[in-house]
Amino acid sequence: MPHDPTTLQDWKPTLMAALGLVMVSALAWYILSHLNEATAGDTVGSVATIGLAIWLFSQTWYYMTQVRSPQRQLLLMGISFIQVVPFLFAAVYGSYGYFDLCVAGARGPADVLYFSYVTFTTVGFGDLRPVGMCRALAVAEAITGYILLGLFVAAAVGLYGRTHRQNQRR
Repeated sequence: MPHDPTTLQDWKPTLMAALGLVMVSALAWYILSHLNEATAGDTVGSVATIGLAIWLFSQTWYYMTQVRSPQRQLLLMGISFIQVVPFLFAAVYGSYGYFDLCVAGARGPADVLYFSYVTFTTVGFGDLRPVGMCRALAVAEAITGYILLGLFVAAAVGLYGRTHRQNQRR
């Protein structure tokens, strides 16, 4: 895989990885946030939380150590920032169940997805609030948002600096 992708063929593995991230996160959100109240709860929520933590650490390690191209890092970080991480956190919130078991005021999948985006971006409107174990998850999501945004900005600045230096040499 070349360091600097220039053709569609060079980008194909990265685009496939990004598509896979989007599809897996959307599927996880759909399945876990549509569990019936008898299935959802602390056990399913705890397993989903552990799975989310493993996924976050593995993806962060992968982006920081294995993806050498700044263009690829920027694309994958952007996809993660916009869709993947908030959808996965919403899946975990939904796996705990509704009716104030995890997010007070949430009545369905759309509510936990909204809460996830508001928390991830640290906007915090206050109309929905986490309760119980989900309070710790909300803190983890906010911190993840800060870290991911920092990595995204670092990749963008690195790419700009590298491109700017190359243009000055010409």
